[in-house]
Amino acid sequence: MNLPNKLTSLREALPSFVRRLAIALAVALVSALAVGASWLMHRPVGYSGNARVSSTLSPDFASGFDVAWEVTASDLGVSGSLLTYVKVDGFIVAVFGEKDQPSTLVGLDLSGKKPSVLWRREVPDVDSPMFAWEDSVVVAGQTIRVADGEVTATWDTPIPTYISSYFDDFNKKAFINVGGDEVNPADGDFLSVTSPVIVICYPRDKPDAVQNFDYLCLGWNKDGTEAWRYKVNLSPDDLQGPGLPLPVTAVDGYVPVSRNFGYADQQVGAFLHLADGVLVESATYNADALVPVADGWLLEGGTDDPRQRLLVTLAPDGTEVSRTRLADPLMQLSDLDFVKCWDEDGRVARPTSEQAASTLTSGEFPWASVCVQRNQHSKEGFSMLNGHRLMATNGAGGAENGTYPLSLIAATDGSLILSLPPKDKDSTDKNPPMNLYAAPSGIQLASLEDVGLHDAVPFYDDLLIASPTRSDSWLTRLRSFLGFYPHPDTVLMGITPKRAG
Repeated sequence: MNLPNKLTSLREALPSFVRRLAIALAVALVSALAVGASWLMHRPVGYSGNARVSSTLSPDFASGFDVAWEVTASDLGVSGSLLTYVKVDGFIVAVFGEKDQPSTLVGLDLSGKKPSVLWRREVPDVDSPMFAWEDSVVVAGQTIRVADGEVTATWDTPIPTYISSYFDDFNKKAFINVGGDEVNPADGDFLSVTSPVIVICYPRDKPDAVQNFDYLCLGWNKDGTEAWRYKVNLSPDDLQGPGLPLPVTAVDGYVPVSRNFGYADQQVGAFLHLADGVLVESATYNADALVPVADGWLLEGGTDDPRQRLLVTLAPDGTEVSRTRLADPLMQLSDLDFVKCWDEDGRVARPTSEQAASTLTSGEFPWASVCVQRNQHSKEGFSMLNGHRLMATNGAGGAENGTYPLSLIAATDGSLILSLPPKDKDSTDKNPPMNLYAAPSGIQLASLEDVGLHDAVPFYDDLLIASPTRSDSWLTRLRSFLGFYPHPDTVLMGITPKRAG
């Protein structure tokens, strides 16, 4: 008997259950090795970037996405669900809570290989708006410095619970101005304060003999102290008094105010200096016509000749500075409303009045690093980047003009965009993930779905952060077991450019 025949005979002599056991063990071993290999392939790589806070992407993301880190509530030393988070002064503040329990704030530093906890602070139930304000957050009537978690002030006057950005004569509710962000009580997110103070206008809650106003508007400092106040009364047609600040981003501390009864036809006749409450009277302008620029406001003016238009420049306080005849009657100042630009440091850029006038004439943006534009006849999204038409890949694999959602995030050099897919009326995917596209070609390079995410936002230019949707489904746990992201208990993820190899 030769050797092969002998081995065959021995194998056949083994009981069938032993053979089955051997096969099962072999399969288990292969599976274990596969899982181990998967974990090695999908293990977080850590963060090792330049920690440059930015609103744009590093061009290094062209290689795709790697998971830098994952953290759970347990990793952060808290319990409950992640309710929201915000970046403030180069740090992250996350809010955790659960029903009928006080909320916990956690301050995080993301500059290391993994996030490090700077502080934790328990706060009462959060039932009023939360603010991100310079180097601090204001939560539940406490001003908390983000760098160390120190409570630097306690507000004596609570902020109303149900408060929005708009005056409502019918319901007589308090309203608030925090700068460019509109306040919606239902959102539950932090509001970014871009002005020196926040303005809260309180409705009268006592008889006329006690309170001789319809609304009392107060400017509040970050430490909860009152900066100034004035009274506003309602007449059948308009407002009596200084007026109501409009919910727009301040220019050099000034915002336009309206004396209209409602917001349907906002006429601006004064500008409010938010730091001290000083009101500067001005000519009357249509609020919708005012375009904020770095050094004031712009608006169009007419002439006796309908074919000629003027570009009117205002100082931050509404004082007229200059009038310039537009060379082309087809030029429209509203064209600037359809542009979003970033500077080379990844910050949203706003031109000066001179730069804006130059852009209207030339159609170019030398004052910004990267700009995206949308068609003035469509509000659906951006269709241009740095003067080039954005493209998309159609169902047949060909290239066509593309329109990307307004949430688009550009790379600092304009080479990439991170966006939901371009508008496609034939798409059946009702909840697609954000993808990485080459610009302006629109060729898809990667998808956040590759790392188990639907969306993310830049924290550093080379670090995206996201809060994945938590799922306890068997599929999620199976994917987790096989080494895929995210794991079921993950509350925050950091995404970095994919490393070579």
